[in-house]
Parts: sequence; C-alpha cells; structure tokens
Amino acid sequence: MPIFHIHLFNDDNVIDEAGQQFADVAEARAEAIRSGREIIAEHVIHGRPVNLDHHLVLQDDQGRKLETIYFRDVVTFGG
Repeated sequence: MPIFHIHLFNDDNVIDEAGQQFADVAEARAEAIRSGREIIAEHVIHGRPVNLDHHLVLQDDQGRKLETIYFRDVVTFGG
C-alpha cells in the first residue's frame, strides 16, 4: 500500500514525517478531510475561533504535493 503524508498548517504546524498507508489517493484525501473536520469540531466544542484559511497538504511518499485542502472547503454552513 502506498504511503501518504497529511501535513497540518494552522496555529501549530504539524509535519507528518512518518505518513500513513492508504489504498489510494482518494482514501488519503478522505482521511485528510475527516481530520480537518475533526480539528474544526474540537475548536467549536472548546469555543476557540476557527480560521477557515488553515489547511492540510496531502503529499505522496516521493515528496510531491498532491492537494491542498482548506478548512473552508470541508464544512458547510446553513442559513
């Protein structure tokens, strides 16, 4: 299984050195989106502001940047 890295860029940048195994890029992307939503939820639960410009970067094991996933793209707001 290929290894993908999901780096977090927010108030505390976290570089995923080890990476995780996923079947394909779609599965890795789904995990990145889930992680972003989880981080946003934790901020909301604890009354901390959510910066929708914070993002995750999905990278393959060769160091190629595959996608940037902004927090603003993983949540929707009703009106």
